[in-house]
Amino acid sequence: MNDTKQQITTRFEAMVIPGSLDPTPLESIEWEKAGFSLKVTPFMGGSIAGEDGVFEPQTVVRTGVLRMPPQASALNYGQALFEGMKARRGVDGKVRLFRVADNARRMASGADRLMLSAPSEELYSKTVVAVVQANIDYVPPLGKGSLYIRPLLVGSGMILAPAPCNETLFVVYVQPVGSYFKGLACIDVKVEDAYQRAASRGTGWVKAAGNYAPCYYPTKKAKADGFADLLFLDHTATYIEEVGSANFAMVKNGTLYVADSPSILKGITRDSVMRVAREKLGLEVVFAPLELDRVLGLGAFAAAGPADEAFCMGTAAVISPIGSLNWKGTSYPFGGGVVGKVTTAIYDVIDGIQTGRLPDVYGWTTVVDLA
Repeated sequence: MNDTKQQITTRFEAMVIPGSLDPTPLESIEWEKAGFSLKVTPFMGGSIAGEDGVFEPQTVVRTGVLRMPPQASALNYGQALFEGMKARRGVDGKVRLFRVADNARRMASGADRLMLSAPSEELYSKTVVAVVQANIDYVPPLGKGSLYIRPLLVGSGMILAPAPCNETLFVVYVQPVGSYFKGLACIDVKVEDAYQRAASRGTGWVKAAGNYAPCYYPTKKAKADGFADLLFLDHTATYIEEVGSANFAMVKNGTLYVADSPSILKGITRDSVMRVAREKLGLEVVFAPLELDRVLGLGAFAAAGPADEAFCMGTAAVISPIGSLNWKGTSYPFGGGVVGKVTTAIYDVIDGIQTGRLPDVYGWTTVVDLA
């Protein structure tokens, strides 16, 4: 592609300075040490919608910075949200995406709440697939990680008053990643009692960009104390909300308890976990507000004792077992601090579907054409 002679045919192409970000050399990546650190891939894609809410056809260009005006609504008022997905290489060499349509629908729901135009499921899927195909060499080998996919929806129109803007930018970029935490190994998590993640009637259920920055400060303090992440509670410090950017669940006496709240993200991995637990493993699943005391075995739940297993789940975290929770300076371990049988079984099924090791009876995966 000759960027200097490339004819600009879409508004998205005009928004990007193609090739202005240097890709991470493929040969420099050590897959075993990739982690969740920043890497740049050669291509990105997207589209723009104007005041009529109609998106132009998607375009893939060389990765570059965006020509974003300082008056953009996203920069001034946080009118932006995103999704998180992964492409994984399978046992058969094929590259698979996981629950693309569900991510598209969740983005559309969040867009409605933040008054942004939403790409159709077709445009969303076509753009994601096209960007993955363009960067296919950056999909890690089987068992070495995944290609993380970040679709963004941004209020790029200029505005001064705090009101919705008249232009929405849809961007998809990707990068190879390893494990967000330790993979299928126990982590220690602190229960946060001084800060809340989101207001009960706010936008905590939207994957809004503004939900994340307020968590940086307490999370940094927790990590400095040796914890992997924070478990946030509701405003009464009674019910569990989320572990940073992941949903929470526990297992007790063969029952899976999954924390629900109107102010937490409607996790696609969470839904997958519940369906697998119920339909594949035959477990009873309770999806309802979950008391911290029930998890720790305190108060009214003291006689039953703490959870047998606990874990968090999300696109980045996948399924991360929690070995202990620290609440007000006291550590409460689960299952002797080792990965539990139910946690392992659920992980095995989801990992198997994502890598083609097990049949996809749910129709969750999309195979990307490698040609």
